[in-house]
Amino acid sequence: MIRTLNFAFVAITCVVCLGVYRTAEKARVEQVEMTTTRAEILKETAALNVLGAEWARVTEPKRLQALVEHHLDLTDKPGRALTSLSELPLKNPPLAPEGDIRSIKDVVPQTPLPQEPAAVSQPAPNAAFATTHTGT
Repeated sequence: MIRTLNFAFVAITCVVCLGVYRTAEKARVEQVEMTTTRAEILKETAALNVLGAEWARVTEPKRLQALVEHHLDLTDKPGRALTSLSELPLKNPPLAPEGDIRSIKDVVPQTPLPQEPAAVSQPAPNAAFATTHTGT
């Protein structure tokens, strides 16, 4: 009885040890993955900082003003002062003048459609297929 009990306790101890080893190994693997992920995050943060500095240089107002003056022919012309609402351009100008609108019958001549002759009744194609291939 004591030998059986000792064997059972040794077996349970072995199973518990295997479980603890497995858990410790998983934790070690996760620790390595977490370390590599943190290193990648640090690399990406450094790259973002570099990109932020480059973007700040590219969008610097003095630099943009120099590029505009060099590549675009913009001048400082004074704006025209509007004295009444009638000087504003129409938001949606008409597509055609009012007098130019014609009837569609004037544009497309009306021709009568030809009449089709009465169709001869023929069996449906599925019925012919069924009679030739099934014998019914």
